[in-house]
This record gives sequence, structure tokens and C-alpha cells, in this order.
Amino acid sequence: MPDTVPPGLLTPLTVEAVRWHYHPDDQRDEDAIEATCAVLAELVGTAWQTVKERAAGNRANDPALHRLMVNLHVEGLDVTASGCALSLYVSGRGSHDLLHARTGERMTAALTAEAHIPLRVAACSSRLRWTRGIYCQEHSPTPVPPDPDAARAAAERLEEVITGRRPADDGPQAASHRLLLVLRHRLNMHPAGALWAGHPDGVFTLRCGPDDARRLIALGMPVRPHLDGEVGATVGFTLTDRECHAFADKVVALGPLV
Repeated sequence: MPDTVPPGLLTPLTVEAVRWHYHPDDQRDEDAIEATCAVLAELVGTAWQTVKERAAGNRANDPALHRLMVNLHVEGLDVTASGCALSLYVSGRGSHDLLHARTGERMTAALTAEAHIPLRVAACSSRLRWTRGIYCQEHSPTPVPPDPDAARAAAERLEEVITGRRPADDGPQAASHRLLLVLRHRLNMHPAGALWAGHPDGVFTLRCGPDDARRLIALGMPVRPHLDGEVGATVGFTLTDRECHAFADKVVALGPLV
């Protein structure tokens, strides 16, 4: 069976075709990432050729796998937080159906065993819409690596807002926004919600669960709680902007509690 992949695509998998999807918890530098991508490209590229040649030699007993392998090309490799995804060019719909069926699972299992790397086929939204030239690729973009200087500046701005040296924003609810930031970053508390609608400027209602409400009261919440019957067992605290600032200052004075 002839290989129907356009000759221009039949190029080996190289380090340039390995796309690293950065994760906020990933602290590796660019040199380490490039070295890892080079190793992955070599392992997966070699495994692909081995499995393809093996399928060709066994075409009489497994024609479906042979048909699939000669009508696919590895366009790239996406390294994500959930593992490595093969980005593939598929020449036609018949091969595409095989790829997303049992034959594709056997192919991926053979590649994983050969490369000793867990591999999967990238999710594809093109099924039943295209007949030829289908690309199965990761749809999430590869974001730019975080800029350490920008991250440091953002952290400094956040700390200035939390400590009251910078307003949270220019609007009438800056005090309540600051209080929410203080609760999140000093107490690791994520309130069930906040309500501004129906209140005059500078007034809002903080909504939280009973356990968080008891914790806030123990820390010196300046207003009395009230039950919010519209959202189950949620407790509400309605504060003015002055009360928001006063309580935020009290929490900040306690130091980093998270």
C-alpha cells in the first residue's frame, strides 16, 4: 500500500517539533527544557520508525495497523502536564477512523512500549467534518514562559494592595476588593461569594460557610453575621468600605497566616 502522506511532510521528528506546554509549577530553565525536548524527539522518532517497519513486515496478519501507519505522519509532539501527545497528520478519513479506534490504541501502545514514554494521540475535533488532510493536534496553545521580572512586579503590587499602600482599583468598591484579596492571600480563605448589587457604593456583603464565619468572628470581624437563606447555610457579613479596611488591616497586622 503506497504512503499517501505528502512527501513534503515526511521529515524526521526534530527538537523544533516538540512543543513544551509550560506549567506554573515548572521551574526548569530553558536549557533543561531544550535538552529534554531533544531526548523526547529522538526517542519518539526512533520508536515511530521501528513500529512502522514492524507493521509493514506484518502487513499480511495485521493489515489495519499497516494501513494506519503508512497514512500517518508525526507532525509534532506536545509535552503537557498530563503527558506527551502525538500531533499527527492523517491523510484521509478512513485512516482517521482507524486512528481513533482500536487500531489507534494498539499503535499508541506499541509506540509507548518502544519509546518507554507514555504517549497518547492528541484529541481531535475534526472527525466527520473533513475527508482528507486532517490534523490531530493539541488545541491548547503553548503559553510564553513566565517572565520572572513581571511575576515579581505583580507580587509586589499585590502586597502593596494587601497592606493598604496601593488601592485595589479606582472604583467605589476598592475596599471590598482589597478585603477579598486579604482573605485569599493571608487566610487562604475563598468565600462562597460576594454581593454588591442592591447596596450603595462602598457597601458589600461577604458570603462564606459556617466554619469560615466562625473563624472571621474569632479574628474580630466588626459586624454581626446574618444567615443568607437564598443560598443554603451561607453566612453573610455586610460591611462598609471603612469596615472593610479596618478588618483587612487587622488581618494584615497578624502577619502571614497561610
